[in-house]
Amino acid sequence: MALAILTIACFLLYATSKYFPVADVPYVKEHKTKIILLASAISFLSLFVFSSSYDFETALMIWLVAFMTLLSAIILSVKINIKWVWVWGGLCVLFILIDFV
Repeated sequence: MALAILTIACFLLYATSKYFPVADVPYVKEHKTKIILLASAISFLSLFVFSSSYDFETALMIWLVAFMTLLSAIILSVKINIKWVWVWGGLCVLFILIDFV
């Protein structure tokens, strides 16, 4: 579940950059500061979820590696086709729902 939460945070952080296709998500560009704060809070929430499973040092290392990997995967998939973002989002929601059941 922490990876799914972190994936959503990485997508929101990338959506605020100048390289993101702005025509597809205009709301993000209008509320850039709020989205960055929300993404940071979600990111730290995923760190908290990781640290509930592992000790803090191990959780921090896993979180950093996952953050870099997920952000690069999202950037590459958006560059290939913006429709892949909806697949990423659907998988994240599916994983979160499976984890709660």
